[in-house]
Amino acid sequence: MSIYPVNKFKSSIHPGISINSSSPTIIWNDSEVDGTNSYALVTSIICSNKGAVPRKYSLILEKNTSTGTNQAYVLYDILIPANTAFEVIQGNKFILKDGDRLKAYSDAASGSTAGIIDTTISWVTHIPPSTP
Repeated sequence: MSIYPVNKFKSSIHPGISINSSSPTIIWNDSEVDGTNSYALVTSIICSNKGAVPRKYSLILEKNTSTGTNQAYVLYDILIPANTAFEVIQGNKFILKDGDRLKAYSDAASGSTAGIIDTTISWVTHIPPSTP
């Protein structure tokens, strides 16, 4: 570890997210956040509908606590118009800690078994300074 705080800017893409609400796509996990003093600040989530009809999109925040796993919807069945993108975070940010995950899913296009919503997420991971 560094004796100075470190901020790492990251992003990831998730093409064709899950169409199964029982098995959503994990778009962020805590692999880089370790301990009580580090965290991630989500700066952007963009969902793109590549289809010719509107699609529903859901985003779930899962938190692991000392009493077990809790989860809540950040978005539930938000309608994304055909051939457009939807920015989930517009000016607001949220913090993710050790044990947290973000999961997403969409509904399926008629007659399809593949997802047509792509999700891009950007975040900053803050790693506190170590003590010399």
